[in-house]
Amino acid sequence: MIGIIYVGSINRCPYLKNYTSSLDELSIEYEIISWDRSTNSQHEVTGLNAKNHHVFEFQSIELRHPIFKISDFSRFGKFVNKIIRDKQYEKLVLLSTMSGVVVLRELLKNYKNKYIFDYRDASFENIKPFKWILNKIVKYSAFTSISSKGFLNILPSDGKYVMAHNCSSFETLTREKVRKNNKVTIGYIGGLRESDYMKLLIDIFGNDNRFQFVIHGGGENLKELVDYSNDLNNVHFTGEYLEKDKKDLVKEIDIICYNYPQSFVNNFALANKYYDGLLYRKPLLGNINTYSGKLIVENNIGISLDFDDKEYKEKIYNYFVEYDVQVFEKQCDLLLEEVKKENINYKDKIKEFFIS
Repeated sequence: MIGIIYVGSINRCPYLKNYTSSLDELSIEYEIISWDRSTNSQHEVTGLNAKNHHVFEFQSIELRHPIFKISDFSRFGKFVNKIIRDKQYEKLVLLSTMSGVVVLRELLKNYKNKYIFDYRDASFENIKPFKWILNKIVKYSAFTSISSKGFLNILPSDGKYVMAHNCSSFETLTREKVRKNNKVTIGYIGGLRESDYMKLLIDIFGNDNRFQFVIHGGGENLKELVDYSNDLNNVHFTGEYLEKDKKDLVKEIDIICYNYPQSFVNNFALANKYYDGLLYRKPLLGNINTYSGKLIVENNIGISLDFDDKEYKEKIYNYFVEYDVQVFEKQCDLLLEEVKKENINYKDKIKEFFIS
């Protein structure tokens, strides 16, 4: 029996399927332990059998300061550790860093080299005690899967790492370069969480008749941002969207906005937007001060700039007018082939771990 642990709602963990599909294929039994932090009956939504899904239902506000969430994580930790001791799983899969943190004692005592650590986001690695714990989790994992090679800058150098891209579908879109009404459409797609960042983008592109700035996505800051841009005739919001509609939304974009501001969390990660650019044949606008921004330039799939660049808009406009669509699409194909190969290796490693 395999135990899979995730600190959150599994509806928000698409990479869970990488493990459950392999286990189903190998006919190996498994159980999932997760935390419904909003108490939305996630086990019913996903259709999982209650017998193999242990849900900790305890509300915890995600945007609250981490110091105030310690007791919440402690509660979840007690819930998880009791189940692990009762069930005596042969092996574990830890989805996210905090999933490992809350069971660290069990890992070091009973599961050395008997778990996969799936690392997707940087968090508190710049804090020494947390860094020590993280290093222990990496050291004693069978292997650690990472969603960005940028994380190698902050993870221990002697870890056993496997690249795990946030990309599962490889359906591509061929297109021609088109400007509607002679304007370049810059499109942001995703949740609206940082209002200051979005306001900066609105200020940059607002009322410049060379651009349209379109924002696809919802969130608690949506109304604030709509009100903020109310007087701008080239800034448009479409609100929340379903994942199945994403492709149609991206079709109408000329350049995908992926210029996240600098932060410890953003600097080393690689978001889904990177793969959207490759799959939907759309250039990316990145931040040159981040790993993703440097990768965009290195791979020749867009333009990355510093927010303080005085010619920010001119460089973006000129890039779009001048870039060669055919050369760009060939580069997307080459990069997607590399992604496919690394994903095949990742899935092979998962299966090897389960049957060994």
